[in-house]
Amino acid sequence: MSRERILREHFSSIYYTDYEWELLRAKRERAKELMNMFREFIPFIYGSVARGNVHKDSDIDIIFLNQIPSFQIELVLNKYGYQKYLREIIMATPNDSIRLYIHLNELECITLPITKLNKKTLDFYSFGGKIDLNKLNKGIRVPGIDKRLVLIKPNPKGHEEFSIIDNENIAAKEIGISISSINERKKVLLKREKKGRTGVYLKRELEIDETIEEVLKELTNSNATVRKKIYKK
Repeated sequence: MSRERILREHFSSIYYTDYEWELLRAKRERAKELMNMFREFIPFIYGSVARGNVHKDSDIDIIFLNQIPSFQIELVLNKYGYQKYLREIIMATPNDSIRLYIHLNELECITLPITKLNKKTLDFYSFGGKIDLNKLNKGIRVPGIDKRLVLIKPNPKGHEEFSIIDNENIAAKEIGISISSINERKKVLLKREKKGRTGVYLKRELEIDETIEEVLKELTNSNATVRKKIYKK
């Protein structure tokens, strides 16, 4: 079964094997290493590592919710020996926040807001489940909804999961966001199921020798939507 196939009328209790617990431990230990590097900036981990339902190809996705000068993040990366990594500026839709994605490798990514994250974007991270370093160190797992529109609810033996379709109110209470945010994200994923993945409004990969400031200046000069977002008070 595809890990991204949307499920309807679904409920299941999942019991983790020793292998799955060990895989989760390893993913979380690696997440701790990365988050400790940036602990002064208050990083969060979101997605399957926060929920607990990982597989061997699960991403380790770190997000900063506050705006931080990108050079400070890159200084930390350089301090810890990271010299080569892929950087790209992404704006998913014209109304979305502008973010910098730093891909350390295929499975590890750091996301940094260039413009203030709006409520819709903040709810996106809560939708999938997110935790800070303190909760990660305590072994806490949190509920979140995956790309199948299935809510993952951790328990001591693994997790329970159920489709949020026709259970939106329960899902909203479990993860602590509004029903409108649940419905908005559900709409996006159902549309993706029907039409396939769609492109993003803006995606600009940075060359090794380019600075964030240079590229942002280029984008603000050429794109009125970006310019308005950057200079918005």
